[in-house]
Amino acid sequence: MRSNKLKMSAVAIAMLIGASAQAATTLEVSSWKGYGAETVNFPAIIERFEEQNPDIKLKMTYVSRNDTATVIPARLLAGDPPDVVMVDRDFMAIWSRDDQLMDLSAEPFVQRIQKDLQPLLEIDGKVHYMMLEISGMGMYVNKDLFNKAGVEAYPTSIDGMIAACEKLNAAGVIPMILPANNGGWSPHMLVDSMALAGLDAKPDQSKIDKLNSGEINFVEDEGFRQAMLALKKLKEAKCYDAKISAGTDPWSVGLSTFQSGRVAMLPQGLWNITPFSNDELPENYEVQPFPTIANDAGVTMDYIGPGWSIPKSAKNVDAAKKWIDFWSHDENLKLFVQADTAVSPLVGGTDGLPALASGYTQTRANGNFVAFPLGTWSSELTLAMADDIVAYMLDTDKDLDTIFKRWDEIRDNNL
Repeated sequence: MRSNKLKMSAVAIAMLIGASAQAATTLEVSSWKGYGAETVNFPAIIERFEEQNPDIKLKMTYVSRNDTATVIPARLLAGDPPDVVMVDRDFMAIWSRDDQLMDLSAEPFVQRIQKDLQPLLEIDGKVHYMMLEISGMGMYVNKDLFNKAGVEAYPTSIDGMIAACEKLNAAGVIPMILPANNGGWSPHMLVDSMALAGLDAKPDQSKIDKLNSGEINFVEDEGFRQAMLALKKLKEAKCYDAKISAGTDPWSVGLSTFQSGRVAMLPQGLWNITPFSNDELPENYEVQPFPTIANDAGVTMDYIGPGWSIPKSAKNVDAAKKWIDFWSHDENLKLFVQADTAVSPLVGGTDGLPALASGYTQTRANGNFVAFPLGTWSSELTLAMADDIVAYMLDTDKDLDTIFKRWDEIRDNNL
């Protein structure tokens, strides 16, 4: 009898264990961060999440950013998407307008995001993703070359930049390169940052939306006009060589040109801090804001980083919301932000930028920042702007009204 009771107890325990295992939720999360060269503390973050949520087992599906553009839409259309998908603002804009993503406006994480950034979580007034980081952009500066030319401090105005270029040229130092091959990246970024910062004391964070909606026309906007004229002034001051810049790839030769000490300044993203510092090339550099056209406040450009969205057809919505909420607490998110050398979007969040970016950090903290309009302006407009800015860089006699009217027309066709 006792033996039978023991057998029955063992069976009961086994059944309970089996039931418990079956009750555990398998949460599938797709991501282009967390593997390969970009582990960015994901193993530690995943372990912490599963410890705090023992009823949830994570299934990570790693898909590159490029492949996400085809893999995830196919699964969304098939009605079998991951429970959580990594998106950037571009993907979020497309899939939310296709009615594929959940409205997360009522979730607690929204109020943990900095107020100025909250509109960037939205499409048509509804929140569709939780932003993980800001991968900002600014000016990389070789301090040894500045010292060689007697330039004591980085200039944050156009007039100051022109004066610095004169000293650098006189010392035999190439002041700047604006790599524009393969998409017009650097001059586009520089013009947009100056134009969106505008002519006021502080940037108007609603200006992108006003231009996008047609409330403001490019042809009437003095910010864009003065930004393009600033690009012309910098060329005339021999701050950069337009032909060399136009033929230089920003993702290869542009980086190596700066690292090898051949130019004093390079516009680029914060994500290059870690590889530059690991290479110790250049040995003595810093990251600063872009110059401004109306004052000497300088301006940084936020490249809105990736984040999490929940597809409407997700099978495990409650577990998905727990995953997103977990990331919206600084003690968890900072593990990722610090590893990815980025800026935290959270109120009072911990940034991952080193002291060499203090000029950039302070400028942004002062409210002098704008957002790169990826996912806000149409892809057609973005491409046209990049092409036209490079063309103007090469030939600054081009008529600005013609350029701006073209942008307005492309914008209007996509409204």
